[in-house]
Amino acid sequence: MKASNLIRGLVTGMGLAVVSLPGFAMEQSTVIDAEVVDVQPQVEVVTERVPFESCRPEQVFVPERRGIASVVPTMVGALLGGSVANLLGRNSSKRGVITGAGAILGGTVGYQRHRRVNGDNGYYVTEDVCVTEYELRERERVDGYRVSYRFGDSVYQTQSDTDPGSTIAVRVRLEP
Repeated sequence: MKASNLIRGLVTGMGLAVVSLPGFAMEQSTVIDAEVVDVQPQVEVVTERVPFESCRPEQVFVPERRGIASVVPTMVGALLGGSVANLLGRNSSKRGVITGAGAILGGTVGYQRHRRVNGDNGYYVTEDVCVTEYELRERERVDGYRVSYRFGDSVYQTQSDTDPGSTIAVRVRLEP
């Protein structure tokens, strides 16, 4: 490397250093505690859906089970219907189909007759029927604070996430 290039590089570097020194002196700052003169909470209204269970009594029919006794009329009807159909269809090539249809018809008639005579035996019980419902509730939520503070002879405002109390830290830039 030539000596002239080295000298040029040193002079350029020193010039940059001299130019940047005044900028460095202007960026000095300090933090002071300023007197708070007013704090206003910033309130937001929030709507929430709150679930709750709502129950009410309801009458429910419980059928009485009679076991085998309720099947007997259906079976007797099917036997009688099948027998009569078998006699009526004895000369037919479709005797089996006619007998089956007669059994089904007889069973249905026996079941319906049993229901008509005995009715729907059973009883009612009271049960609580519950559902989840929602209620809308509004509440206020503090979303920050508008803070007024005094510095010198002037009052300034800023936003804060928390209530600062009687003083607030303020960064002050110093210039010579």
